[in-house]
Amino acid sequence: MKKEKSIRYILNVSAFFCFVFALALAILLRLFKEEHFLEWYSKYTDTLLSYEIWMQAYGASAVSVLFILLNYTVKAVIPWFPISCICVISGALFSWYYAIIINIAGLIILFSVKFFWGRKFGGGNAEKILRKYDTVYNFIDKSKTGSPLVLFILRLMPSVPVNSVSGLYGATDISYNKFLWVSVGGFAYKLFSYTVIGRNVFDPASASFIVPFMMLSVFSGMALLVISGVLSITPLKNK
Repeated sequence: MKKEKSIRYILNVSAFFCFVFALALAILLRLFKEEHFLEWYSKYTDTLLSYEIWMQAYGASAVSVLFILLNYTVKAVIPWFPISCICVISGALFSWYYAIIINIAGLIILFSVKFFWGRKFGGGNAEKILRKYDTVYNFIDKSKTGSPLVLFILRLMPSVPVNSVSGLYGATDISYNKFLWVSVGGFAYKLFSYTVIGRNVFDPASASFIVPFMMLSVFSGMALLVISGVLSITPLKNK
């Protein structure tokens, strides 16, 4: 019981800081519109624009697409660049709509590799940990069919290991198509936000750059509160 309360406390505090961070970003965005800041920032806009033009002129190529997709593939096997970094790089290199298509393709590769790995070798450590929580594990397991709702929530959660979740669901009998659609849908707001951040990385004082961070913080806070609520009705097994 104590352990459960401790986990819920951490989740609630983390959610609180997510909302505070979003508010701080909103204040910062307002300050960026002040005349003194705009005057200072204007000295660097031409330089930043030249970097953006150079990046898109020489970096956007078929080789770059293959490199990005290769990074997603490698990440499915060994620890590598965070997904957020790969999405940002895609956004910096390509127009946002091309970058989103590339990142969706990369996510499909990443999700698929770990899903079929789990189907062949089992859910691994993630399954052992979740077995401590009767309600959550039962929702996920559901007589080995897998719960799409819990999968969707886990994809919304910040810092939840993507590969572990994919492997865990690969060990259930959930259909691959359902797993893939729910996974991509749950991760969509992160993918879109990271991609837009990358697209505007050369204009860090713009709303287009800061607002996606605010979206990530708010959605992450909400997801943490949802999981905290689930744990409040989830008995921890005595070990």
